[in-house]
Amino acid sequence: MPLTLILLCGAVAGPASDSGLTLQAAAARALEVHPMVAAAAAATAGADAGRREARSEWFPRITTSGSLTRFEEPMVVRPVHALDVAAFVFDRTLIQGDVSLTWTVFDGGGRLAEGRAAAAAVAARTAGEAATRGDLLAEVARRYLAALTSAAVLDAQQEGLRALRTEHDRVGRLVDEGAVARVELLRVEAALAATEAEVARAEADREVALRGLARMLAVEAIAPDNLRDVSARAAEPASRDDLAVRLRTRSPDLAQAEDALTEAHETRRRAQAAWLPRLDVQSAVIAYGDGAWTFSPEWQLGARLFYPLFLGGQRGAGIDRAEATEAAATARIQVVEDQLDDALDRALAARATAVARVAALEASARHLAEVARIEALSLSTGAGIEVEYLRAEADARRARADFAEARAARLLADIGLARVTGDLTLTWLSDNLENVP
Repeated sequence: MPLTLILLCGAVAGPASDSGLTLQAAAARALEVHPMVAAAAAATAGADAGRREARSEWFPRITTSGSLTRFEEPMVVRPVHALDVAAFVFDRTLIQGDVSLTWTVFDGGGRLAEGRAAAAAVAARTAGEAATRGDLLAEVARRYLAALTSAAVLDAQQEGLRALRTEHDRVGRLVDEGAVARVELLRVEAALAATEAEVARAEADREVALRGLARMLAVEAIAPDNLRDVSARAAEPASRDDLAVRLRTRSPDLAQAEDALTEAHETRRRAQAAWLPRLDVQSAVIAYGDGAWTFSPEWQLGARLFYPLFLGGQRGAGIDRAEATEAAATARIQVVEDQLDDALDRALAARATAVARVAALEASARHLAEVARIEALSLSTGAGIEVEYLRAEADARRARADFAEARAARLLADIGLARVTGDLTLTWLSDNLENVP
């Protein structure tokens, strides 16, 4: 049983453990089972079959055929090579069979261009498959981190709910004793109801995230407690210029566009070859027989020059179509380069923003948690104000949820940057992300 499937079985069925489902295992599983990868692989296989089909045009063609014809009146059923009456054989049945060999000696470079176009198509589909794998890894990471974040938000909301229930009990006793006004209890009950609604929404969000992740991994369900937390290894990205160079050499999207241009260029050359004649060498062994199954074989050898004089504009239209495709492929490269530059700028900006936001929200969450603790302590000694405590507790809960979302955004920014530069692979995930027990 594959390791990823073993880990997934544990994630579906069991409680949290050291062998829980990691992001790397989830990504490996998605690459094994997701139909996007299967479709991309099938496209590559089809292109490779086309390449082999184009290569077969360089080999001789060996064919065989046979026929049996029944005539109303006897006719000649043997080849006649001289005006010799004795050589004429008549019969109402003519049986013919042949084995022939044909090889194209010259076709104006059409086969060469066809083979190069097919090879470029294979390269383009291979690059497309790599791009699909990168997109899938990014999507798996997004869903995995969404599940982790929704669980963290739910924990924060549930912790706040427990604190408010404790406060509700405390204030209720004070109201019964006449120590505080009933309005204080109403404030706590309002905050409690709002938090219960937030908990319900957080539970729904977690369920949606887990179902989405399970669907991508082709499993029935995933236990939330078995998802392993993820953190980024301390490493700064390369400079903008270095990343731009890496993008030009490693991006599968750009490679796919460049290979498509090569394919279009060779397709145009193949169309131009139609204006040149084709020369074939032919040979055959032909057997003629009669109704008594008596055969007379003979061999043939020759050459054939083929050139269509008029095709109604077919060749010119084919060249125009190929040139239009080539022009579109040329423009497409510029479009892809601009899109990748924009994506690189957005990824770098998102990463810088996410790093700063994580640092700020981590400090904010820590400080607001301490404020909430102090306000709760003040209330327990009779020196605090209920409204201030409720506000502090809500702020602490919100800051904790924001921090969880910021951590996920920080990881997704690194993953998005790797996707843009073409570095996002399973190896990259293992080298740049670490699992937290």
